[in-house]
Amino acid sequence: MNKEQVYDDQISPLMQQIIGICKDQGIAMVASFDIAHDGEGPNGEDCSSLVCSTLLPDGNDEPNPVFAQANALIRRAGRPAPMMFTTEHGDGSKTMTAVI
Repeated sequence: MNKEQVYDDQISPLMQQIIGICKDQGIAMVASFDIAHDGEGPNGEDCSSLVCSTLLPDGNDEPNPVFAQANALIRRAGRPAPMMFTTEHGDGSKTMTAVI
């Protein structure tokens, strides 16, 4: 079992719980996992740089500036990659932001 499979099978379900609790309680958070493994992925892609990150604002949709800086550093650490952020608002609406 490679790191990506371990993340998908064991870590991701726990992160979904943590993310849900943080959203419900308005707790800002940042988390990042380097799940790269040697070789190619199932579709022939290079898996030497595979990172899964989450950045959540607090209950007032205010990002923690230190967490935002950390996330920016994480994103710049490897080769640039497009990212998509979804912000869920208290009224149930969502805002999707693409960073290319």
